[in-house]
Amino acid sequence: MGSGLKMDILKQKVCKKENIYDSVFALILSVSAVCMTRTSFDGNLWNGSIDGTYINKFGISAVILGILLFIIFRIVLHIIDEPIMNFFKNIAPEGQIKQNKKKILYLWFAIIFVAWLPYYLSYYPGGVYADTLRSIEYVQAGILTNRHPFFYTKVIGFFMKAGDVLGKDLNWSLGAFTAIQMLVLELEFIYFISWMLRNKIKDSIRIMFSLFFIFFPLIPLYAVSVWKDTPFCMAVLFWMMFVVSLYLEICDGKYNFKTFAGFLTGAFLTAFTRNNGIYIVAISVFVLILVLYKNDYVCKKIKRKVIYNSIVSVVIIFFIQGIVYDTLGIMQTDGVENFGIPLQQIGAVVAYDGVVTDEQKEFINNFIPYEKVREIYVPTTVDSLKWDVEFNGKYLAEHKFESAKLWLQLLIQNPSIYVQSYMLATLGFWNVDISEGGAYVQNYVWENNLGIVQTDYFQKWFGFSFQHFVNPRRCISCAWFFWIFFFMAWFLMKHYGWRSVFLFIPQLGVWITLMIAVPVAVSLRYIAANMFTLPFIIIVPLLIYRNKNFE
Repeated sequence: MGSGLKMDILKQKVCKKENIYDSVFALILSVSAVCMTRTSFDGNLWNGSIDGTYINKFGISAVILGILLFIIFRIVLHIIDEPIMNFFKNIAPEGQIKQNKKKILYLWFAIIFVAWLPYYLSYYPGGVYADTLRSIEYVQAGILTNRHPFFYTKVIGFFMKAGDVLGKDLNWSLGAFTAIQMLVLELEFIYFISWMLRNKIKDSIRIMFSLFFIFFPLIPLYAVSVWKDTPFCMAVLFWMMFVVSLYLEICDGKYNFKTFAGFLTGAFLTAFTRNNGIYIVAISVFVLILVLYKNDYVCKKIKRKVIYNSIVSVVIIFFIQGIVYDTLGIMQTDGVENFGIPLQQIGAVVAYDGVVTDEQKEFINNFIPYEKVREIYVPTTVDSLKWDVEFNGKYLAEHKFESAKLWLQLLIQNPSIYVQSYMLATLGFWNVDISEGGAYVQNYVWENNLGIVQTDYFQKWFGFSFQHFVNPRRCISCAWFFWIFFFMAWFLMKHYGWRSVFLFIPQLGVWITLMIAVPVAVSLRYIAANMFTLPFIIIVPLLIYRNKNFE
């Protein structure tokens, strides 16, 4: 067989593969878009009713619309493919560093410090969230719990103790925490700029992303937000740099101990800064093993080192958060927290008068009064159920098998209600037309009896409000931070093989874990880690395009 014929056959196979990717993605987009057009949201996230928030019926018009959208998306995906490839081709050449690297980093440090100082002065001691108030109360009462990440609560406790030693109040302690959080995040951004310099990212791209971190208001607003989500975002950003570096080095047949150590450090930070982090790490390691399995381009020695140490790290994380926490008397997260979506679906069956047997009603009555569910059920949050005074989460935790059986039985009996309930319970994370200000940023102090108050020193000293310019006026839909990464993951798999999806598993893992257990349908803080790592949607394809092993 001639080389020309072989090349033609190879091109046909590639073309067929790319057509399959385009068709599958177009189908996903068209189905999602049709679902978005059938959604009605009354804007009341916490107290909405089934009459104001619902999914309209799907009829012939929905099918026709879906077919038309599939054709349109299929054509658009084909048209934009070459321009996207040309874009990365144009920015792929390595940038030339004309200045001293240290001078560049010192300059950016000074710019960030000056740009962020007004935020610190305007929101002192920081925006304190309700969950943070609970962490403070845990510290004061000496309660060891992982209800909010144990690591985060201990850090809060450290600053509280430092304040006590110095004779300061909680405002000083939280102000010190916010100052250190902002400093660490600033240093992380400096490290990210250094990472871009090492990877020889062109000046225009590097400057654009540096300015994004400094001046996009949501980033510094998260820097002054005193809640567990900011440390988690910082952990994911740190981890992401090593995820990319590790993958590219493996594809080059290299093993750099520092890179792999950074990858494992980032994994530990991610796992201990939010309770779904452990599952994101586990998913990422699983995909990493699949990437390396039967990959002939990676030598067996590198495979063994990476796979063995990654598995051991995950085991250690589960061991610490399981047996070690139990041994130390650290209370675990309530089981109902992981039962959010199933509980919401059970509540929906009751609220929508679904099919329920007398035996099932009796079981439901054991953890919440059956008739009361109709009164308190809210389509967009499970909190209305699990925070009710008569809800018995302990019963669910003690009867996990029976609860799972009930959930499965009601699913078989009421599949359409389950689907509708799930769509509404996760509404803001897939529907780009939905946004809401609840837990969007934390720019104020929640009402409390701990003496914590916010003081706007900027306005006091300069006579005008900086908050007026930076407080969000319109909310960005959380769903965009999923679809952007999903689109880029599809693009990478289409052109560079399915293994390249590993490069966006941290972001997709954040979304997947939310879609399984999220307690509220719209909240930016749950997916803010994807906002912090947004620059990677350009940097990752750029670096892959530059790497000759992907040709």
